[in-house]
Amino acid sequence: MLRSAFSGSRVSGLLACCLAAVLLSGPACRKATRVTPGLRMDAAGAPLVRVRLVNGASRVSLGADQGALLSDAAGGNKIALIPPGQRWDVVLFGPESQLRAAMPDGRVSGHHPEGIRVEAAGGSKTIEINGRQYRGAATVFAVGAGGGGLMAVNTLPLEEYLVSVVPAEMGQLDMSRLEAMKAQAVASRSFAMSRIIRNRQFAFDLTADTGDQVYKGTASETPVAERAVMETFGECLTMRGEAVAAFYHSCCGGRTADPGEVWGERFAEEAPYLESVKDDDYDRQSKWSSWTVKWTRRELLDQLKKSLPGQLGISSADIGEPTDIEVVGKGPSGRNTLLKVATDKRIFQVRGDQIRRVLSQPDGRLLPSTWFELKMKREGSEPVIVAEGRGNGHGLGLCQWGATARAANGQSYGNILKHYYKGVRLARLY
Repeated sequence: MLRSAFSGSRVSGLLACCLAAVLLSGPACRKATRVTPGLRMDAAGAPLVRVRLVNGASRVSLGADQGALLSDAAGGNKIALIPPGQRWDVVLFGPESQLRAAMPDGRVSGHHPEGIRVEAAGGSKTIEINGRQYRGAATVFAVGAGGGGLMAVNTLPLEEYLVSVVPAEMGQLDMSRLEAMKAQAVASRSFAMSRIIRNRQFAFDLTADTGDQVYKGTASETPVAERAVMETFGECLTMRGEAVAAFYHSCCGGRTADPGEVWGERFAEEAPYLESVKDDDYDRQSKWSSWTVKWTRRELLDQLKKSLPGQLGISSADIGEPTDIEVVGKGPSGRNTLLKVATDKRIFQVRGDQIRRVLSQPDGRLLPSTWFELKMKREGSEPVIVAEGRGNGHGLGLCQWGATARAANGQSYGNILKHYYKGVRLARLY
């Protein structure tokens, strides 16, 4: 069970603020910066976040151990109470794809065009969606008037969301790495807050996968993550009073990326706090501190033929048959920024982090990073193309392996964040 920070009971504002200042070795108690008006808040004062769990599904299973209440998302009228232990489905029913709840015996509810909401009933603390437990409530919508399948969006307090996200993103660390987990909590909270502000007009704020942040419901929660979140309650990295999108990644290979190398100069202008910093050998314990990927010539050409259409938005017929590749640009950190791919029809340019997707590994996984050298080698009777690289991920912001080593070396989460993000302020937004 989550402790008081998530149940609506908190240390009084002044005392909590002073405790945070002591933990950060700050000079004085800092007042919380007022959160952006218009956000929905929970009883403990944390914003609510909407996380897309499912998209494009033909059905969504709902339930809760001690029962779940279904209601109409528009009017709030009760639809039914799912008995303890039972699982009902939300489906698109009939030729008109009407959104209905389907019971185990085959009966269905009426049509609920604005969605069906599910929340825990009785003594349940969580709801179940497609076999996984989540805190808060959820709403199931039809996407694109039913033609796009079903979407399920989980709404819950941001602090409870973070208790799942931090270990899902950082790994199952023990208490000796608490400061790294606290740094991750602040980075993840900052990123989430930036998305909550940006996406208020949409049906959800974040996705539950690597498109935003990995969120697994209660399955990934740990006591260390809970403490990391609780001890940094409300704290975000801010610039000009607003939470920044504090990107982070697995392993930097000794230096973080420059934002322009990853997503271009316009992004670099918008995110100056993500400047490239040297990280020495703090991430040397990671298997990604150095890596090698190999392709036969045929494997590489086939992979390019498969990946180029989706990445460049061009049909396979217009791309033609790939014939050669060449790295022609590098950025300040040493990462590759421009790849030329020749086909029998024309030459295509692939930039920044898109290179990882175009040069996928033989098994289809992304290339670990854009920091690599391409070489031709001979193994037996057949030549192979080899990428010898460093790091894992886009390389921006906090390096998780580096942060973990810094915590083990006695650095505080404030100092860890100060190393990876420049020109920002650590502030309580709520």
